[in-house]
Amino acid sequence: MNIPIRAWAWCALAIAIPAIAIGQTATLSATSPDSTVRDIPLTATQMTAAGYVSAMEAFAWSDMGTPGMHPVINGHLTMHHDSVAVLVDSLARVWVHALHQRGTLPPRELISQAALEIEVGHDADARRDIETWIRTPGVSQRDSINAFKTAVELFTRTFDFSAPSPARMQMARDYIARLEAMPREAAASDLAWVRFVMVGAYARAGEADSAAAIGLRGYAACQQIPAWDRRAMCAAGEYILDVTHVLSGQPHGLAQIDSLLTALKREFVVPPALLAKDTALGRLAMGLRGMFAQSEAKLRWFGHPAPPVVATHWFNQPTPKIPAAGAPGARALPLTDGTIRIIGFGWFTCGACRRAMKHMQQDQTLLPRGVQLMYVEWTQGFWGSDLVEPAEEVEHLRHYWLDKKKYTFPFAIWAGPKDSTADGGLLPRALPTAKALRIDAGPTFIVVDGHGVIRHWQQGYYTYTHDFDRVIKKLVRERDQAAKTPAVLQ
Repeated sequence: MNIPIRAWAWCALAIAIPAIAIGQTATLSATSPDSTVRDIPLTATQMTAAGYVSAMEAFAWSDMGTPGMHPVINGHLTMHHDSVAVLVDSLARVWVHALHQRGTLPPRELISQAALEIEVGHDADARRDIETWIRTPGVSQRDSINAFKTAVELFTRTFDFSAPSPARMQMARDYIARLEAMPREAAASDLAWVRFVMVGAYARAGEADSAAAIGLRGYAACQQIPAWDRRAMCAAGEYILDVTHVLSGQPHGLAQIDSLLTALKREFVVPPALLAKDTALGRLAMGLRGMFAQSEAKLRWFGHPAPPVVATHWFNQPTPKIPAAGAPGARALPLTDGTIRIIGFGWFTCGACRRAMKHMQQDQTLLPRGVQLMYVEWTQGFWGSDLVEPAEEVEHLRHYWLDKKKYTFPFAIWAGPKDSTADGGLLPRALPTAKALRIDAGPTFIVVDGHGVIRHWQQGYYTYTHDFDRVIKKLVRERDQAAKTPAVLQ
């Protein structure tokens, strides 16, 4: 997705990488009283385990890479994700060795060391680190709860978004069981969180039934949080999209989604006694209701027919014949023609969207018969630093995608006219399909079956094999089975 890079990660990275990746002394820049910049030597042994973890995460989670490492273009690392994964693994092994060479670490650094141990496959050592910390004299109940929660996150996390191993899934379940044994008034919010984490882990492992069940248990834990504000924030959280996605594929899943939404909306009513003490809680409730409504508007599409794709320009595909409102030359593409489609939505200045299109071009050969990859983007009203008219921007996009990138998969562009704003400006009219689907992050992908029903929804694109292979195989089986089943005479 198009997301900001966290500044703290870059700070840790700038300190950690030179020290232990190259084997030299790291330097920390500082400003001296005379306003000149000088380097303060920082050796590898001065790095903390938490600093190493921050560096590892900065590498693993950011597609943008690190200045100073080759190859870099305009300050951005151009390494493929697989290469980054190999680099992260290599560096983590060096960092683990450096920590082991120091001997005994301060107890509070053991959880961070465990994160590095897990990255290099030393699961037994990681469990030993976690247990040592929990048994440390003076460790509080809150410390133990945080340790159990972090352990679940670490053992289910994979930087390449693959499924955790069965052994690690069992370790995660063991720590969840220990968290469930803690007093519920102290651990309910943490328990809800780790259950939501497990939704993703089970889904990546192809265990949809388990993912749906533990997602519902996550919301059961939400309802046990004593403080109203934390309970309401849990109900409004973004996990609802993951949980409803796995529920939508279950028998009676749509009915379960409706019941869940009804129950969660009750959590946004402030108890009168609390509101009398603090009227600001009313504003919090209003904000949470708005956030939840945005999520609800998206997930209401699960299991229902998608709106037609509307655009003004169509490339690598026939132009649809059905006129559409909203812009000159707009046409609508119905999604009920029997084709299974993976449809991405985004815009040009979204770096993650451009990377997704690159993957789409590479992944076309993996598509089964009757399955299509398609991308839809919208104009933004400018090209580079110049304000341009819709037709000119479309020509720039056409030249970039077709002439320069030579993409061959179907894509469409919505070039809406510029409308006046309340403050006297001009903004391109929103893409009707994206507006209807409440798309607010790039790239967003939906998968529709041959009847146009939305069967999958996600933000971001890693690879076809990782993101879509499982759901597409399911839809192809459904389609082929329906073709083999003789029609029943009425």
